[in-house]
Amino acid sequence: MTERTGTSQWTNWGKNQTFSPTNISKPRSEDEAIELMRRDILAGNPLRVVGGGHSFSPIVETAGSLFDLSGTERVFSVDADTLEAVVAGGSRLSSVGEPLWAAGVSIANQGDIDAQSVAGAIATGTKGSGIEYGSMSATVNRLRILNGRGEVVDIDESTPEWLKAGQVSLGLLGPVLRVGLKVVPAYYLREELVVMPWSEVSERWDELLADHHHFSFWWMPAERSHEMYKLPPTPKDHCFVKLLHKIPAGPSVVESDEPMRRTGRAYRMYPDGTTDAEFHELEYMVGSNHARDAVEAVRHLMLNTFTDAVSPFQVRWQKGDHALISPQSERDSTSLSVSGEIGRDYWPFLRAVDAALSPFAPRPHWGKVNFMDRVRAEAVYPHLDRFIKVRREMDPHGLFLNPYLSDIFA
Repeated sequence: MTERTGTSQWTNWGKNQTFSPTNISKPRSEDEAIELMRRDILAGNPLRVVGGGHSFSPIVETAGSLFDLSGTERVFSVDADTLEAVVAGGSRLSSVGEPLWAAGVSIANQGDIDAQSVAGAIATGTKGSGIEYGSMSATVNRLRILNGRGEVVDIDESTPEWLKAGQVSLGLLGPVLRVGLKVVPAYYLREELVVMPWSEVSERWDELLADHHHFSFWWMPAERSHEMYKLPPTPKDHCFVKLLHKIPAGPSVVESDEPMRRTGRAYRMYPDGTTDAEFHELEYMVGSNHARDAVEAVRHLMLNTFTDAVSPFQVRWQKGDHALISPQSERDSTSLSVSGEIGRDYWPFLRAVDAALSPFAPRPHWGKVNFMDRVRAEAVYPHLDRFIKVRREMDPHGLFLNPYLSDIFA
C-alpha cells in the first residue's frame, strides 16, 4: 500500500535544503507511481521526485507533491551478450551491483558514493574518475519517463534528441521510471591508496592518469584538511591519491580487505565516501586541456587568500559525452571540487573559487553547490537551447520546474 503523508518538511542529506511539499508519496510499484503522479499532472499540480537526497543544490524543491520511487526498486533485465541492463529509476546504486554481478556484468565506472538512486545519479551527471570513462549518464541508452501530459514515453537511440536530453535532465523531462544502461563484463578492482607530496603528483600527473582505471586525488591545504572527509592523515601540501586497477573477473582473483590495498568486486570497491554530512560541496568541470592551470588557480587562492579554508581539493577526470547539458558534453573533462565547512560562513570562499575558475568555462555538477544562471549556462553549454526545446515539449506546463531550475531552463 502506498505511503502518503500530508504536508511535512523535507530536508536533504547535507541539511542545507529544506522545504514543505504538499505531500510526500512512496508508491510501491511502477504502475502505482504512474497512477499517482498522473493524477497530479492531469490536475496541473507541480511535482518532483527525490532520489537519495544527496544533492546540495535545490533541485528537489517543489510547491506540489514530492515522490520517493525507492519502493519501485527492481532490476528488469540484464543481457550479458548485448551488455545492457534495465533497472527501475528509483533503485539505489547500492542495490543494483549484486544482481548485475550475478548476471556477469558491472557498471563501467562509478563515483565514491552509492547512496543515490539510479535516476538521480544520471539526472545530475554523477561520475567517477578515469579519462577512458564518461559519467554514468553517458552509458544510458534508454529511458522510460512520465511526461508533463501524463503520458508514458519510451526513449531510446531511435529518438536521439530526446535521449541526449534525457541522459542528464535534472528530472525536467519527467519522472524517470526505467533506465537502460550499457554495462561491461564483470570485473574486480585492486585499490592502491597512497600519500604523495604535491610535487610528485604534479610530476607524475600524466603517468598516473594513463596507467590506471581510476586516478583521483585530494590535495590538502592544511594539516587538518583530511579530517573533513574522514581521510587517513595527510600532511599539508600533500595529496591523498586513489588508484584503482581493473582486473577481469575470474576464479584466480583473491579478494582482500587489507587497509589501503583492498581487492574486490567493482561495485564494492568504488564507494568510500563519508556518510556524515559535515560539509557542503561545490564542483565544476573544466576541459582537461585546462586542468593544470585550473588546479593551480585554486591552489593559489587557497594558499594565499583563503588561508583559513581547510577543505580538501579533489581532482578527477571523465571522458567527454554527447548529452546536451552534461558537464562533460563534447569535451574530456577534469572535475574540481572544494567544500564549505558547516557552521562557518563559507560563501566568500566558494564564490572566490567560482571566480577563479571562470576563465576556464566551468560547468557545474548539477547536484552540488554552484552559481550557474541562464547567462552563464548559455555561455558554456552550446546545446542549451536544444535541451530547453525538448524540456518544453515534454513538460509544456512547467510542472517539473521550480524557482532554481526556472532561472536556467524555463
